[in-house]
Amino acid sequence: MKKLMFVRVKSELCGYGFEKGTKYKFKDVEKIIQERVEDGWSYKGYIPLETRGTGDIETMSLIFERDE
Repeated sequence: MKKLMFVRVKSELCGYGFEKGTKYKFKDVEKIIQERVEDGWSYKGYIPLETRGTGDIETMSLIFERDE
């Protein structure tokens, strides 16, 4: 049987740009994925949960899977 884990991450303000105004980033996403993979989970993708009016992703859920 497969077991799923969802890890919610939220973008953070990191500066200002010319076109859209503000810039956002997802902090430590690669670190989160690396830690879960080292713990036996497989990274499967992400689901956007919230978006801004500009269409940019505000919050997403990282999806991990492993055999139970």
